[in-house]
Amino acid sequence: MNTRAGISALLIIGLAFCGVGYLGLVAPNALLGPVGIEWTGLGNSAQNELTATYGGMYAALGLFFVIAAFVPAVRLGALWAAATFLSGLVVGRVVSLVRDGIPGPMPLALVLVELMGVLLTLGALLKRYAPAVQPPTTPPAPSGPTTPPL
Repeated sequence: MNTRAGISALLIIGLAFCGVGYLGLVAPNALLGPVGIEWTGLGNSAQNELTATYGGMYAALGLFFVIAAFVPAVRLGALWAAATFLSGLVVGRVVSLVRDGIPGPMPLALVLVELMGVLLTLGALLKRYAPAVQPPTTPPAPSGPTTPPL
């Protein structure tokens, strides 16, 4: 695997997810307010669900991706997990766009960021599976005396 590409992708995505997780745990209104979710207007069950998802899940995945950047044994699986998770976010946003209409600027920006994450991870994975390019070989030079053609 091209370790630089995989490490970079996992660090970028991992740190971004840790940031989302942090906000989801300690400042959920700062995270959800820009998309029109008023934290104080939600019931306890909705607050619990959003804290678990945007706080706990994102923080845990972010930490996993950051750790995987430095642990080669789990790096490949983490890249696949990141690509799959981010692809799911992009697909969900596209489904919502078709079903619910064009959202505000924040979800539109997020789909672009998530799509870039998909491209980063898939790029690293493609480098992993791309065949190694071998330098062209030149035929060996003749050795020893040769007889001239007749």
